[in-house]
Amino acid sequence: MDLDDITNKNLKAALKASAILDIEFCDDEHLRCFSYKAEYARGVDIATYDNGGGDQIVIVLTSNTILIKGFDHESQVSPHSQDEYAIWPGMYQGTPKELLKILEADDFEIDHVTFCFWRSEKDAAWQQGPVNFKNNEDDGASWLLCAIPKTPSDFIEYANEYYSDDFNKVSPERVYQVFNENT
Repeated sequence: MDLDDITNKNLKAALKASAILDIEFCDDEHLRCFSYKAEYARGVDIATYDNGGGDQIVIVLTSNTILIKGFDHESQVSPHSQDEYAIWPGMYQGTPKELLKILEADDFEIDHVTFCFWRSEKDAAWQQGPVNFKNNEDDGASWLLCAIPKTPSDFIEYANEYYSDDFNKVSPERVYQVFNENT
């Protein structure tokens, strides 16, 4: 998984920094990819990534656990790709109930899911339900999770591509400053 080499604390900081910088790059909320809502619920923060093309990531963050729900709209794992609309078997099995409950809010479209991972501070690796891809179906995680900037240089690369004409609106020094302030 693309996020194996980042701690929960640093992932949370990178998500906050990305949302702050996206606001600085773009005045139009609907054109931003990253958002971060501190204290969405008691002890729960929510970060999102939405590329505007139907692909989304919702990240539920608590003091010691992170849950990542992703949706690749072109994935064979999508409920829309099934003969009968349904979440892929095992997708949410084993998911911490308190985090899954947050996803039940209408804002997060719990049925729009092609992958789901979670990790507590004490877990050495990300956890996933017992999904089985018999025909090598692609859940979209490998490419969609790469969209989450883990470092200032990752964010600069994203911003240069996404905001190409407006890239100079925020200096690389400012990107590093925001990332450093959130660690």
